[in-house]
Amino acid sequence: MVLIGGGLNTCTSASVRDCTDTDTFSAAAKAADVFMLTQEHLANIADSTFWSEERVIEQQQTLALLEFVRSRVGSERISERELARLWRSAEIEIDGIWVSGRVNYNALTDRERNFVFDQLQIMASADKGSKRSAARQKEFANLAKTKDGFTTEIYRKIVELAQQVAGPSRAPRILVVTASGRDPFAAVDMYTNVFDEAGAQTSWLPLNAAYQAAQHELVDNKPSCDQLPQYLAAYHGTYQRERVYPDLMQQLQTFCKQGTDAAVEQIRRADAIFINGGDQSLTLQAFRQPDGTATAELKQIESMLGAGQIIIAGTSAGTAVMAGGSYQGRRTPMITNGDSYSAMQYGAFDLAAPQPGCDKDQSCSNGLAEQHLTFSGAGGLGLFPWGVLDTHFSERGRQGRLIRLQNDTQTRFGFGIDEATALLVAPGQQDNEPEVTMEVLGAGGVYIVDNEKTQSAGEGAATSITQVTTHYLTREDKLELKEGNLRTRFAQWKFAPNNNQAPLLNSGDLFERDNYRQLAQLLCLTQSRQATARAVRVGQGHEIRLYKDLSSYTREGVFRQPGSETQYCSYRNLMLDIQPAN
Repeated sequence: MVLIGGGLNTCTSASVRDCTDTDTFSAAAKAADVFMLTQEHLANIADSTFWSEERVIEQQQTLALLEFVRSRVGSERISERELARLWRSAEIEIDGIWVSGRVNYNALTDRERNFVFDQLQIMASADKGSKRSAARQKEFANLAKTKDGFTTEIYRKIVELAQQVAGPSRAPRILVVTASGRDPFAAVDMYTNVFDEAGAQTSWLPLNAAYQAAQHELVDNKPSCDQLPQYLAAYHGTYQRERVYPDLMQQLQTFCKQGTDAAVEQIRRADAIFINGGDQSLTLQAFRQPDGTATAELKQIESMLGAGQIIIAGTSAGTAVMAGGSYQGRRTPMITNGDSYSAMQYGAFDLAAPQPGCDKDQSCSNGLAEQHLTFSGAGGLGLFPWGVLDTHFSERGRQGRLIRLQNDTQTRFGFGIDEATALLVAPGQQDNEPEVTMEVLGAGGVYIVDNEKTQSAGEGAATSITQVTTHYLTREDKLELKEGNLRTRFAQWKFAPNNNQAPLLNSGDLFERDNYRQLAQLLCLTQSRQATARAVRVGQGHEIRLYKDLSSYTREGVFRQPGSETQYCSYRNLMLDIQPAN
């Protein structure tokens, strides 16, 4: 398995800032999504079945502002960035009251704003002389001109492992699953192209929540594939995709009508499957029945993975969804939402994740707020049973939410993977081998929480969690698990830090940005024995102490690439206490 923490910065025609040359792609490649404000599109936005009664004012203001924008641009095709700029900068008068586009734009929930953009989006096509080409433009990738060497390395590692499964006589076959995306068509071109670039034979496997809904809802004893647009709206919250991606929508329709047996056969012939980022709750619906049991597609993957016949890779949500099953007699949960501050204040909830932006229209369900920590106690796909998986980890200060989830669910291990970083996972095949061996690859590290010695007391915001054992493994470090024992091996090119300074280490806003990682790195690189920090808002929050004991040890090293070098500091057994702030 290749579990990526998200944040891959790939050179594509839609992201030339990640390319070494800005003129890497021709004008025929898709550079951006395209939008058009027509009367028909605006009429779709006025659909009263989408907007709740409480949001009529937001609906009317949105329509009036977009009518104003249409009066300026007419039938011109514009990018999403330009559309958003024109919308936010607009100011109009409605019934004697001035309405700001910026205020209106920010007042919409993510669900509402996505609905508006979807209704205005059209197919991207290239100019050919004075006529529009009927061919849909595709987003292309170029690994050779990708600035970030770590991103390239991770893609190539997936293909290399798939090649080992395929054998030397043919190119490896990789299936790309985009089920995590709100728009499951948006990333198809990029991912299929990037793996082709890396030497694979790549296909899109159109498994998603809408496909599974069609397989379950039978009409005349056949899957209800004609209802896919409605299922895409209901499950993914995405609209008008047949207009924007007509060829991919047709591919999904055909795949749907061929049914489960054909999907299983495609998986059987594959050497690797890659799952994209987005929302792991959506990914789960692509692979599990409504009652939580595995679909035929997931059963095929489980069988092949257990036999070493397939590589499973994922990024961001595609990594988080891998957790599940059970380890040492306890269910392994799947994290679904939340930030560290809310996690420490309110605890973890085994409930569906609130919708992004739901605080704005008071639509958050189950009494939750938008950033509350939620999880699925039933787990995700269950392909990684050894602990909770979290992603975008150090960059978004997610240490607090992982620790709180493990504490509240009594989960022994948790693994937080940084951006542009991969955790390579090899399950043991023999009884005398470790249950699993892991290795870190890429730009950052993997933060590991071991709860064996953890003590906790109190509830809610008054919870204290102490004696938490934490490790941080970086490039080429390895770990293995056997019967609950975790062993680490640092890369041979890393040595004990030779910095004799012992500064006082302190941080405010510990869970903002990557403040936690920066503080821990200073503790790792110096002779200081402890670091203290706070995570407090409006006088409420927690105090944190990170400290070394007799079992702690640290290793540093420098990894050089052409034109750059990266310093790493790995550690084992840094202890952590979290207490309510006075």
